[in-house]
Amino acid sequence: MRKSEELMRPESCLNKARSSEMLFVLLGRDLAAPATIRAWIQQRLTLELNQPFDIQITEAIECANVMEAQSQIHQSNKRKEHK
Repeated sequence: MRKSEELMRPESCLNKARSSEMLFVLLGRDLAAPATIRAWIQQRLTLELNQPFDIQITEAIECANVMEAQSQIHQSNKRKEHK
């Protein structure tokens, strides 16, 4: 989810976090983020904390896919600049 959307939604993870609760943020430009999100998804499913079609899981999959696509575009543009 984009930062602006996260902040606007009262039910978002960020807004539901307790003031003393630890958070870890993955940025869209982090090349490790999509794989990290997918590992989190797999762990949530393995622990049976979510089902494959839960909104939390589907949003995480979409986030990883968008991050990956944007990263590929960025990498492609960088290669073109260096030619």
